Amino acid sequence: MNNQLQILIQLSDLDTQLEELKNERIKNKEESLGFKVQAKETEIKKFRDSLRKRISSEMLNQYDRILKRYKMRAVAQVNDGVCYGCFMALPTSYVSELDRNNKIITCPNCGRILFWIE
Repeated sequence: MNNQLQILIQLSDLDTQLEELKNERIKNKEESLGFKVQAKETEIKKFRDSLRKRISSEMLNQYDRILKRYKMRAVAQVNDGVCYGCFMALPTSYVSELDRNNKIITCPNCGRILFWIE
């Protein structure tokens, strides 16, 4: 799998975790269970920043635009030829491409960055 794509997937997961930590109800629940939410949030942000430095500025700009549009998920998995970001079937040319995880491909419908589980 393309190194940039792997980093984008990790970055997307971290952004989702950060968004969930911002939710006050979830934050209060986790703190009542003894979790150190603020420390975890700081740790995630540091790791997220280190990942962002490893991505090309062009790719990072594209990721940020998609993230701003969709709030939590800029990267979407493809399963059985369907983008799990918008749940639309992808064109056959996308699905049958052999090196699809070795380059950055976006969904023609929603624009999310796609990855396939092999």
